Amino acid sequence: MKIENCENPFIQHIQNIFRKNYNFTGPLDTLHEILDSTLIPEDQKEYHKQLHDWNNDRNSIFVKQFHQYVDENPEFNETYHTFMKAYAKPLFPPEDTIVIQKTPNIRFHFPNTAAIGKDPKDPENIIGLHCDSNFGHNENELNLIIPITPMYETNSIYYETEIDSNMDPNDFENLTLETNQVFEVYFNKLRHCNKINKTGKTRISFDIRIIPYTKYMENLDFFQGTKFELGKYYIVL
Repeated sequence: MKIENCENPFIQHIQNIFRKNYNFTGPLDTLHEILDSTLIPEDQKEYHKQLHDWNNDRNSIFVKQFHQYVDENPEFNETYHTFMKAYAKPLFPPEDTIVIQKTPNIRFHFPNTAAIGKDPKDPENIIGLHCDSNFGHNENELNLIIPITPMYETNSIYYETEIDSNMDPNDFENLTLETNQVFEVYFNKLRHCNKINKTGKTRISFDIRIIPYTKYMENLDFFQGTKFELGKYYIVL
């Protein structure tokens, strides 16, 4: 795992979404202020002020609007693919091609809530303790965490620094990232979690999964017939 500097081309795209849908032009880390907007349905206002479980933590109107924006604006994928060719491909020097997540996961971590759902087995003060392999992800995946807003303290991610560390989640490392940085991490086997956001600022970030093409092909039986097949969850770059 390591933190690298990068040029972040995604912030403008996220600003475009909220300018178009809500006439929001403020700093993205104050996005929670739009929860008072009359343009947002009442049920969504309540949804974004609550903590959710694993079964319904992806029902955000903002996540849906992000995917709609990606579908309707080819410029986003041009930006995304250019970035991944420039930044992600060099992480795997022997590879001519890599397999990347078709569309980044976007996380919204509003004040007094979390960006992921809570599991009934979570320890006290811990939200969504897991590693990605718990949800069927292949062990060859690498994660890139790209901040759209600064990530720090309780609006960010907490993670163990060694696989099977048996570390108390309350002692996990806290990820601190500026918007000109990217975090490379093996969240497939490293446990990670959220805490209730007490910073007063919204965190928005991307979580992108990558697999070397040769590793994908070596494990083709694992992917075929699942949502992780090429053309569904992944594409070749």
